Amino acid sequence: MLIRASIVLLLILNAGVAAWWLLSPAPTSPHPPSMPSAPGLQLVSERVSGHPVPVRAPLPANPIANDLPAIASAAPSNRPAGARCVTVGPFADAAALAAARTALQPRVTRLLVRLATSGRKGWRVWLPPLTDHASALAMAARIDAAGFKDYYVLPNGDDANGIALGRFGSEEAARRQQSTLQAAGFPAQAQPLGVATQWLDVVAAADSDVDALRRDSGASQLRALDCAKLAP
Repeated sequence: MLIRASIVLLLILNAGVAAWWLLSPAPTSPHPPSMPSAPGLQLVSERVSGHPVPVRAPLPANPIANDLPAIASAAPSNRPAGARCVTVGPFADAAALAAARTALQPRVTRLLVRLATSGRKGWRVWLPPLTDHASALAMAARIDAAGFKDYYVLPNGDDANGIALGRFGSEEAARRQQSTLQAAGFPAQAQPLGVATQWLDVVAAADSDVDALRRDSGASQLRALDCAKLAP
């Protein structure tokens, strides 16, 4: 009896719940808060011609650079302004060199005499040729008696009857030996080995006719020089 009563009670409860769901009003959803209306996207072709679109002025390509004053380039130059540098030569002797200097001096800014050598490297100390072979042998005997053992009488060629007094790898060493021999009373000379030639290094105006300078100097050759490398 108790079980049957429980079943009847459950049926009554279920029927009540179903009736409440059927008869209750439909729930109303809350309205979302109102948002400010935003303009929708619009194609250019859809714009109405009667409503002009504001146009913004374009920014300059480089506004910072346009406000700065122009600064001239101050890159240093190795070449003196308005100068052209050449060397002319070679000159066979002192007379030819002097004539060239006289011809060019009034027409250039600066002249430098330069000694160039070709062939063997180094320096020699020697006595120029004496009058004859006997005189050369007598001078050699005097040199030996003074304690200088590095000597040699030149037997032939353009320097025949001269006396070689040593070869040196640098000008400084050759000049020292020359001074020692001269202090002992011997007229020794120091010369660079190889063929020595004399040239004139010329600094002229930028618009100078350097070939005309070469012709007037009597030189057979002309070579360009770097002005920055000329000795002060």
